[in-house]
Amino acid sequence: YVNRIPGFLEGEFFIQDESSMLVYHVSGAEEMLQGREHEPLHILDMCAAPGGKCTHFAERLDNVIIEARDVSDAKIDLIKENIDRLGLDNIRTVVYDALVPDEEMRGWADVVIADLPCSGLGVLSGKNDVKYHIRRQQLLELTNLQRNILSNAAEYVKPGGILIYSTCTINPAENGDNTEWFLAHFPFEGENIKPAIPEELHQYMESPYSVLLLPGYVECDGFYIAKFRKKQA
Repeated sequence: YVNRIPGFLEGEFFIQDESSMLVYHVSGAEEMLQGREHEPLHILDMCAAPGGKCTHFAERLDNVIIEARDVSDAKIDLIKENIDRLGLDNIRTVVYDALVPDEEMRGWADVVIADLPCSGLGVLSGKNDVKYHIRRQQLLELTNLQRNILSNAAEYVKPGGILIYSTCTINPAENGDNTEWFLAHFPFEGENIKPAIPEELHQYMESPYSVLLLPGYVECDGFYIAKFRKKQA
């Protein structure tokens, strides 16, 4: 039915939850572009379908190269559909499994967006299949999958660059636990996100570098965001 909304097919807007839109603001990409007159900002979106975050970055930023990846042709087609509808020319799409290390991308990205597959427990109102079928073993498997992808993501960030980890779940194992595990195992430090978070959401910050939005308490989907900066060598 969204196709019937005037302006949608003409690329005048993209429908995205406010919680997901926070990823752009938390990233600090605009500030990173200051003083880079000729060198483009490199952004890698590792699990990009259907393209909400990468197109948000592409629409807001000049002088940027964005690589949007996902695991199958079908998912990449979803991204391409939105790129074409919005008339964007600064995103390239690549079919790639985020679980497979990519040596060619080592140290390529100024910003890596790792919005990873998760249990979806923050969006149960729209996913009855999750509500009735999720099992404890699946949660454990997803946590391990996220850690494997984050291990690869760490390699793609330039020294001094940014990694954004986000999920649409409220499960602590997939959120805060994974964040602390990552900081304990990789040369990154938490980056303060409070200035980028609206004041009314400050009470939901779990640390200076992470926030958990809870459905029913805020008027958006349940969503988790953590921001890390890679230490200089």
